[in-house]
Amino acid sequence: MQMLIGERRIVGRIEEKARARQIFEQARAHGQATALVEQRRPNIFSTAVANIEPGRDMVVSLEYTELLVLDGARLSLRLPLTMTPRYQPQASIHPENPPVAPVHDLAAPEGPILPPGVSPARSHRTQLHVQLDAGQPLASLASPSHAIRLRADGQRHRIELETDTVPMDRDFVLNWQLQGGPASRVNVFAEQVDGELHALLMLMPGDLPVQAERQPREVILVIDTSGSMGGERIRQARDSLIYALGRLQPEDRFNVLEFSHRHSMLYRDMQPASARNIAEAQAWVGRLQADGGTEMLPVLRDALAFPADPGYLRQVIFITDGSVSNEADILALIEQRRHRARLFTVGIGAAPNSFLLRKAAELGRGRYSFIADSNEVEAQMAQLFEKLERPVLTDLRLELPEGIVADHGPQELPDLYAGQPLMVALKLNRMPTHLTLHGQQGGAWQQRFTLPDEQAHAGLMDQLSQGRDEEAVRQQVLPVALKHRLLSAYTSFVAVDETPVRPADQALHGEAVANLNPVDHQYPKTSLGLLQKWVLALLLSLLAALLLRRRNA
Repeated sequence: MQMLIGERRIVGRIEEKARARQIFEQARAHGQATALVEQRRPNIFSTAVANIEPGRDMVVSLEYTELLVLDGARLSLRLPLTMTPRYQPQASIHPENPPVAPVHDLAAPEGPILPPGVSPARSHRTQLHVQLDAGQPLASLASPSHAIRLRADGQRHRIELETDTVPMDRDFVLNWQLQGGPASRVNVFAEQVDGELHALLMLMPGDLPVQAERQPREVILVIDTSGSMGGERIRQARDSLIYALGRLQPEDRFNVLEFSHRHSMLYRDMQPASARNIAEAQAWVGRLQADGGTEMLPVLRDALAFPADPGYLRQVIFITDGSVSNEADILALIEQRRHRARLFTVGIGAAPNSFLLRKAAELGRGRYSFIADSNEVEAQMAQLFEKLERPVLTDLRLELPEGIVADHGPQELPDLYAGQPLMVALKLNRMPTHLTLHGQQGGAWQQRFTLPDEQAHAGLMDQLSQGRDEEAVRQQVLPVALKHRLLSAYTSFVAVDETPVRPADQALHGEAVANLNPVDHQYPKTSLGLLQKWVLALLLSLLAALLLRRRNA
C-alpha cells in the first residue's frame, strides 16, 4: 500500500488493527495527510483518507495477488467494482434447529450504497488497463461483462475498455483460453521466508478418463428466491435449475429447495428422477418469484440433513448471489454438517459474494462457478453438469515421502473433475522430490508425481469455521500477517505524511463515499427492509404535511 501526494510517495506499513487506527486518528488530528486501509469483511475493505489539501489529489495505491485456477484450458479473472447490499439475518431460534453459531450484529458491513438508478455523472467511474502474459498462445480472449479493445504483441495482450471510463456498477470479468491446454502437468511455486518453506502445488493427473461406470447421484438443488435475486438474476437461476433437472438420469434421485426469509422443499425426501417427477419439478421451479429476506442457514441445514445412501454420490448445487452478512455462521454449518455431501455453488449476477461462495464450495469439497452474462447460463451450466455427472477421482489423499513434515490446505481434498487441477498449499520442513496422490476411480487409484525444481516467487483463518476460539486464531494469524505484510481481520495498512498540511484547530469536512448498486440489483419487497423504511418515511412526511396544514388553517 502506498499513498501518493503530488511528487511525494509514502509507503504504508502494516500494523495491528487497533494500533493502525490510533496512528491514523492521531495524524488526522495533527493535520497530517494520512490513509488507512482496513478489512471490514473477508472480501470487503475500506479506505479512509484525511487532510486532503484544497486543489490537491491524494492517491492510495494497493497491490494484491490472486490465484487463478485452470478449468481445462480456460482461465478467468473477476475484478470486483461494486457489491450487492448484504442482508442481515434475524436471530430466530427454532426448538428443533438451534443456530449452529450466533448471528453477528454487524450492521451494513458493505458501507453506504447509492439508491437504485442513481449514477453520478463525474464520479463512481473507472478506467481499466490489463496486461496479460499467459506464457503461451491464446485460443480466445473476451469479457462477458464489458466491451473491450484488444492489442496483441506475440504472447502478450493489452486489454482496455472500449470507452474511456465505465460506471462501477458491475464486476469486470475477463476470460481466456490457452491453445492446447496447460503447458505442464505439475507446477510448484515455492518461497523461503525466515527459514520456513512455503509451496503451492498444482497437479494435473494426465491422461485420466472419466469414470467408465456412471455412479448414481443424489442431487439436491437449492435456489435463492430472496428480494436481491429479483429481475434478471431470478430468471438466470430458474433457467439454471430447469436445465440441471433435465440432465438427471432415471437412476438418480433428487430434490429441490427454495429460500428467502422462509424456505420450502418440493418433496419431503429424495425422489427418483422419473420423467413425471422431473416435469413436476421444472414446472415448480418455473413459478418461483424473488421476494423477501435471505435466510441461508435454515435451508442449508435442511439440505445437508437428508439421510445419505452410500450407494449414491451426493451433490448439493446451491444457486445464489450470496448477499448475506453472516458468512462465518454459514461456513461453520457447512464444516460441521457436510458429511459425505459435495457442495457446488453457482454465483449469479453482476456482483455476487464470491468469497462466501468460493469458500463454501472449498469446505464442501466442491467447486465454485459464476455466471456474469445471462446469455451464458445454459452453456456454463452445461459445462458444470457434464463434469458433475462423471468425476475423474474421488476421496483424494496426498502422501509425502518419509521425513517430510508438512501442513497442507485444504485439509480435505476435493474430488477431481475433468480438466481441473488439484491446488494444494503447503508449509514444509524441506521440499520433497516426489509425492503420491491416492484416490478412488471405481477401485483404488494412485499416481506418483516427480516434482520439478520450484519456481521462486517473491489458510489460518479457516480455523474459525472449525469452531476454534477466535482469540486463539488471532494469536496465530497476527504474527504471520505482520511478518508477511498482509491485510487481515487483525491488521491494517496505515500511511502518514510527516509534514502537517492543516493547522490542528482548523475544521475538516468529511464525507463517506457510497458504492454504486449493481446494475442488475433491485429493491422489491426487499431483503434489507428498505422498502418498509421508505414507506414509513413517506407516511411520516405526509403526516407532517397534514399537521402543518391544520396548524396554518
